[in-house]
Amino acid sequence: MTDKRPAWLSFRLASYYFAVFALVGVVMPYWPVWLQSRGLGPVEIGLVLSVGRWISIGTTPVIAQFADRHGERKRLVILLLTGMAAGYSFYLLADGFWQILAVAMVVAVFHSAVNPVGDSLTMLNASRGYTDYGRVRLWGSVSFIITSFMGGVLLGRWGEDAILWVVLALAVFTVAVACILPDTRAEKAQQGKRGVVWRLALHPVMLLFILAMSLNAGSHAVLYAFGTLNWRDAGISEQVIGFLWAEGVVAEIILFAFGARLVERFGLMPLMALAAIAGVMRWTLLAISNDLAILVVAQALHALTFGAGHLAAMSFVSQAAPAGMSATAQSLYNALAMGAAIAIAVPLSGLAYERFGDQSYLLMTAMSALAGVCVLILSRRWNGRRLELPP
Repeated sequence: MTDKRPAWLSFRLASYYFAVFALVGVVMPYWPVWLQSRGLGPVEIGLVLSVGRWISIGTTPVIAQFADRHGERKRLVILLLTGMAAGYSFYLLADGFWQILAVAMVVAVFHSAVNPVGDSLTMLNASRGYTDYGRVRLWGSVSFIITSFMGGVLLGRWGEDAILWVVLALAVFTVAVACILPDTRAEKAQQGKRGVVWRLALHPVMLLFILAMSLNAGSHAVLYAFGTLNWRDAGISEQVIGFLWAEGVVAEIILFAFGARLVERFGLMPLMALAAIAGVMRWTLLAISNDLAILVVAQALHALTFGAGHLAAMSFVSQAAPAGMSATAQSLYNALAMGAAIAIAVPLSGLAYERFGDQSYLLMTAMSALAGVCVLILSRRWNGRRLELPP
């Protein structure tokens, strides 16, 4: 069942991404600032930011497999976002590291599965020719720009306490917008295949893909966890910091606007390789200097380090996932590459940042280089077809 009016369907999907990434636009750059205002140090901040990634390893594949077994997407997204919004409200009562950590775990159970199920819904419509993933996803980037910039303004005017209230309002907004998502149903996965998630996860080609994307995603850890704090310590104003976060996403939007053409013209593996090469350049630049001109160049490379890598990854999952397992394959990408990798990288980046400051970006440079090696091996192992699982 789906709405076959492409413009209206695309609008509904674009609205969903706009709402979800409006929240991310505040949480990603400014949540560490709120945590610091509650007395948490770099290592504790790293642990709070990473705990959700660890939880996603266990919960996200289970939720996604439920989605595949029942062909369900829309109602599941609404349920997950409702639980996430309720979870964020508990931060109003949390006091101290352990209580904040406990709330972060509750939020993560719901939040971690939102992206794979939502992306699976969009890719399902894209594969049927109803929409273009890049062009609806770019509206998430647009909202990220707006809220990341406005977040800097609000932080400068009302201080750290305003961050939580903005997060709560945006979390409720995501629930309301999710209600207009198209109720597109997927082909149901075959029942009775025990251990199918592990068989897919342990497929040699999927393992290589997960490793490459894990290194690519993990290489963003220092920026995501400590970029704002580092720039504030360097004397950069909140307004300029908001601009820098927004600038990176502007470049991402441009790439997403031409996403389908880029994948068709250049292919998945070259885009993955380009993301790794750009990562080596970007993290090295951030380790060298906090000069504004260098920061502007480094943030523009976000279009490649994240945008090109994510587009290639989404296309890989769409083309390589066994029939009826799109949400499960998507969940493995999110839980392992976007979850476990960052769960490991963020606490390590906290230790590195506490000792080495912005020189910790050089660790991210090494991760991007290793990601490039994995992409090269993957390009020789995958034949471009759907993966076949052993019995």
